[in-house]
Amino acid sequence: MAKKVKKVKIANKAKPVLKAKPKAKAVIKHKMPKPSKSKAKEQKLTNREIDDIIVNLAGEDVLPLVALLKGKENVSEFAIADRLNITVNQVRNMLYRLHKANLVTFTRKKDKKKGWYIYYWTLAMRNLQESLFQQKRKQLAEFQEKLAKEEFGKFFVCPTKCIRVTMEDAMEADFHCPECGQLLVEQDNKRTVENIKRRIEELSAEVRIEEEERAKELAKIQARKQRVVKKKPIKKAAVKAVKTAVVKKAVKKAVKKAAPKPAKKKIIVKKAPAKKTVKKAAAKPVKRKGFLKKLFGRK
Repeated sequence: MAKKVKKVKIANKAKPVLKAKPKAKAVIKHKMPKPSKSKAKEQKLTNREIDDIIVNLAGEDVLPLVALLKGKENVSEFAIADRLNITVNQVRNMLYRLHKANLVTFTRKKDKKKGWYIYYWTLAMRNLQESLFQQKRKQLAEFQEKLAKEEFGKFFVCPTKCIRVTMEDAMEADFHCPECGQLLVEQDNKRTVENIKRRIEELSAEVRIEEEERAKELAKIQARKQRVVKKKPIKKAAVKAVKTAVVKKAVKKAVKKAAPKPAKKKIIVKKAPAKKTVKKAAAKPVKRKGFLKKLFGRK
């Protein structure tokens, strides 16, 4: 026989109270926007050209920031600070330098929760291209000026390549190097002149191409404006004609409404009076008294 096992009830043990873990502070992650589709004209600038412009106008330290902005639009300054691992103030300092050189544009939006403005930045590719064009023109003018000096001037150099001076400066120094004291030697600058001429040709070609493209674009804009101007007078004339017709109609209606209406005269048709039938009195025989008497009496 199987033994019966008594079931023993165990008192419910007190369940341990779990302490709620403190909530971790929410870390706001600023997402970088997706790359935007750049226009064909903006793709003409190479990375090297962009970097050269940036370094010349805003400094070399802003290059990592510009690399983040390339191909993107409306990037938050907080997102830039997170990606570059620098403070927001440092980011703002770089952005202000770029903005001063017209290389970036911004929009601002008010944070509804915190109440402050957040700035969103975009690299101004058109302005970059304009800056590059102006820089090339400036370089071209400088090389042309330098070529004139090299062709019509004489230069002296130190054998140890300490200095290179004009003839006037060499005469003042008694044709001795002011640093090492060696005798200065006249330099044959044919190679220098050739290099300058080659660089002038390159810059002239680039500037000419850019000017031709600008002229074509300007012609397109003017043609578009002329088409719009031609359409406008026709449209205006049609609208004017409709308006004048409507106004005339309204005036005519108002005048007609305001004018007093003449009282309608009732046309009374007079009926012809009915002719009364007058009965003619029968003629009574005239009695001639004493006619016979007179007639017979004479006899």
